Parts: sequence; structure tokens; C-alpha cells
Amino acid sequence: MILKDVILENYRNYLNLEIELDNNINLFIGENAQGKTNFIEAVHYLATGRTFRSNKDLEIINWEKNYFRIKGKLIKKNLNREFLLDIYYDRQGNKKVKINGVKYKKISDLFGYLQVVIFSPDDLNIIKGSPAERRKYIDLEICQLISTYYNTLSTYNKVLQQRNNLLKEIRDNNQKIDILEVWDEQLVKYGSIIIKNRIEFLSKVVPLARRNQDEITNGKEKLDITYNSSIISTPTVEIRTIEKNFIDKIKQNKNNEIKKAITLFGPHRDDIIFYIEGKDLKTFGSQGQQRTAILSLKMAELNLFYYNNEEYPLLLLDDVMSELDDYRREFLMKVIRNNNIQTLITGANAELLDINIENKEVFNVVNGTIKGSRRF
Repeated sequence: MILKDVILENYRNYLNLEIELDNNINLFIGENAQGKTNFIEAVHYLATGRTFRSNKDLEIINWEKNYFRIKGKLIKKNLNREFLLDIYYDRQGNKKVKINGVKYKKISDLFGYLQVVIFSPDDLNIIKGSPAERRKYIDLEICQLISTYYNTLSTYNKVLQQRNNLLKEIRDNNQKIDILEVWDEQLVKYGSIIIKNRIEFLSKVVPLARRNQDEITNGKEKLDITYNSSIISTPTVEIRTIEKNFIDKIKQNKNNEIKKAITLFGPHRDDIIFYIEGKDLKTFGSQGQQRTAILSLKMAELNLFYYNNEEYPLLLLDDVMSELDDYRREFLMKVIRNNNIQTLITGANAELLDINIENKEVFNVVNGTIKGSRRF
């Protein structure tokens, strides 16, 4: 998978940008607040239809303009085909997606074309942040691997909202409780699929992450990542078992849910726990250990995408090289070098030029422009 070029219109501080990317390593050097992360974000948006920041789509539009547009030409080696991706969004909330000139109704139709793995300093929030941060992380990765997963998530969230509204109506306005059964069935149906897919994802990626952690730490730190479910006590991918437990939880706690007017059980309440040597990494791990665990996980994702698609995703490294010590930086570059992974790397200074890899191209980022390139 190779992203050949990117065109941006009115995307944050990029009014008009056209850039051709190298098939190997692309370094983007510039001072802070010049637009390096904005460019990485735009590439991520082209793959997923969403920003990895907390901002809303409306805030991405350049403040003097009425819309933004991202285009990118992609070559998928496993299909031997070229794809032109085109995303448009305006201040009226209209979002349009075209693939090879054909309009698509849903942003989820983007998933599966350009696939990306991103590693940034903010990824520490996967461990340090709230359960919602971890659920958001795992759901986005699964969306890139399973084309139907986004629609399952979307439907579940709509059912959850309707069910919560109905619980409130039952409590406050004496609405008949029988109506709840219809929403219970839908909640269990879609929620069980989400739980199953999350457990399957972790069952594949965690052994790969453990192997990376073992290599990075010379066997000194054993990494584990578990799924903490409000529905099942032991991880299982048997959908019938998940559904049965889900139904039982709802029946046993219906009165309490009505009293609180909120759905107390389901994948929206679940969490992912990281452990080093059996200890909760969020609570007892150092920042260095947390960063190593995230590096191990992100590199595992590269392998998982490859096993699933027979080609590596695009790797986005946003201002992380300075956060890694020499050993971890070399581990990262070895993975990239040995597997010929197309990579975009940002940094504030020329120290990045010293990374031990051939065929790298250097771009200078200055105030919303990316000027020329120098091949090394």
C-alpha cells in the first residue's frame, strides 16, 4: 500500500497544498505550530474520515474559508489497482466522499482503502486516559480491519440512546415497561458483536505486542493486555455465550437501570487493561514503560494489518522520535527498514536526518507550506 500524493484545500493552515510522497521514508521538519501535525492529521482523515484529535470537523476548516477538501492517490499492491480518495466537508455540515469519482453515502465506505497506524505522544492516553479513550482506540483499529464494524457501532450507539431515553420515560412518566424488550433485543444483538470483535482483535494483536515488548526490554518486562467486560467474566468469542450473559445482566438489573435511567451494562462500559509483570500499567508503570508498551502495540498493529491484507499500512509517526531513547528508536527503524513500510515522520529539528535508513526524503514545513524536498 503506497500513498502517492496528497492534495489539501483549506485544511487548517493549508490553503492549497499538493505534495508527492516517497514510497519509503518521508521526513517533515519544521518548528512548532507550522503545520506538521496538521498534515499527518489530514492523511489520517483521508483513511478514516475523522480526526485523531478531539476537535470537531467544523474546526478543521480554515477560518477564512467555507469548506475543506482532501484528496489522495493510493496504490494497493495486493490488488494492483490505483484509487483516488476525495473527502469534502463544508460549514453546513455536508460531508461527501468519492472513491475513483464515485460518490458514496457513508463515511464508513472509506475504511479498507487507505489503512494507517499512527503513533504520537498523545497515544500515552490509551494507557493513562479514561476507558472511553481505550474504547475509541480499539474501535477505530477494528473499523479499519472489518468493513461492517463502523455500522455496527453506529447502530449500537443509536439503540443505546433510545433505550436510555425510554428508561427515563418509564421512570418519570410511567411509560409501559413492555416496550423496553424491543430495545433490549437490539442492544444485545449489536453489543454482543462489538464485544466479540474487540476480544478477537486483542487475541490477535496481544501476542504480537508481547513479542515486541520482550525484544525491546531484553525479556525484562512481560506485557499483557486484557479485555475487562461488564458482560462476561472470561473472554470468549462465542457469540451465543456473550448474548446469553448480556440478556441475563439486563434481566437481573432492569429495576436498577430504570431507577437510574441509564444502561449499566454493555460494550459502552467496558475497558482494556494494560499490565507489566502482572501490575496495572496505568497505576504502577513509569512513563517510559507506558511508552514502550504503546510502541510494542503499534508495531504489533503493523503485523496484524499485514497478516490480514498481505500488505503493510501507512505508518504515521508524529513527533515521537525525540520521545524515544536510542535503543527504542533503532527498534522502530529496524521494523520500518526490514519491511519497506511507507512512513511519514514529523519532527522539530534536523536530528531526524541521522536516522539509520536509506531512501528517505526530507520536506521543510513552514507556516502552512511544505517546501520542496531533499533526497538522502
